[in-house]
Amino acid sequence: MQEPRRFNAYILRSVDMLSRERGGLGYGDYAFTQDLVFGNQGILRASPRHPLTMCVAAQLEVLVEALNIYSAETNDYAPFTFLPKRTWERLGPTDLRGQIWMVERANASGAADALRNFGMGEKTTFEQMEPGDFMNFNRTTGKGHGVVFLAYLDAAGNAIGAYSTEVAGFKYFSSQKTETHGFGYRYAFFDGQCPRLPDGRVPDCRIIRSPSQRFLNTGYALMPSLWRHTGFGPPAGFADLPEGTFDADYFDGE
Repeated sequence: MQEPRRFNAYILRSVDMLSRERGGLGYGDYAFTQDLVFGNQGILRASPRHPLTMCVAAQLEVLVEALNIYSAETNDYAPFTFLPKRTWERLGPTDLRGQIWMVERANASGAADALRNFGMGEKTTFEQMEPGDFMNFNRTTGKGHGVVFLAYLDAAGNAIGAYSTEVAGFKYFSSQKTETHGFGYRYAFFDGQCPRLPDGRVPDCRIIRSPSQRFLNTGYALMPSLWRHTGFGPPAGFADLPEGTFDADYFDGE
C-alpha cells in the first residue's frame, strides 16, 4: 500500500484530541495551551499566560501534537531533528515559528508557505483542499486568521464532500476569541454570504475569496518521510537574525 503524501490523517487526529481535551480554554496573543512535548527533543514552552492561545499558535500546536502521535506509533522521531528545535521556538523571519506567525520580513503569507519553504509541505489551491490542510485567510475588515481546513460548505452551512460551484465557505478548527473562546470549530463564508446557521452558531463572514495565495494561503504538511531540506533557513546563520514583530491587531481573534 502506497504511503499518502499528505500528513492529514495525523493532523485530524490531533485536531480531535485538542478539541476534546483543550477546547474553549480562552483566547489571547500567546502560545500554547500548555507546554508541548517535542518528541524526544525536550519541551516547547508555553507562555506564562497559558492556556490562552491564538490562531497561528494553534496551527503549530496541532502540527506538533500530530507529530507526537505519529512518532509514538511509528517510533520515528526524525521529524523532531529535521530542523533545530530553536527554529520552532524563535520568531526570526527565517525561523519556522516566525514564518507561521508571519512576523515582519517573513517571506510567508501563512502556514502553507512556511511548510513549503522548509521542505515540509506543499501548496495547493482552495479548490483542491482536503480535510487537515492548513489555511490562512483575510477578511474585508483587514483582519486575518490561521486555521486547519475541515470541509467545504454550501450557502446553508451544509458540508460538501468535494469542491463544486455550490461551495460558499468552509468549516475550520483554530483558536479564536469569538464563539469558541479558544480552541474550537467554526463555519466561515466568503464575502457576500453570511447565513443564519440552524444550530445557532455565529458564522465567520466577509472572507476574501481570491486565487492569490497572499489572500487565501492554502497547503498541507507532507508525510515526514517526504520532507526534504530546501536550503531555506537553517543552517545558514538564521538564528543570528533578530526576531520579528507579530501583528496582534491583524490576528485579533474576532
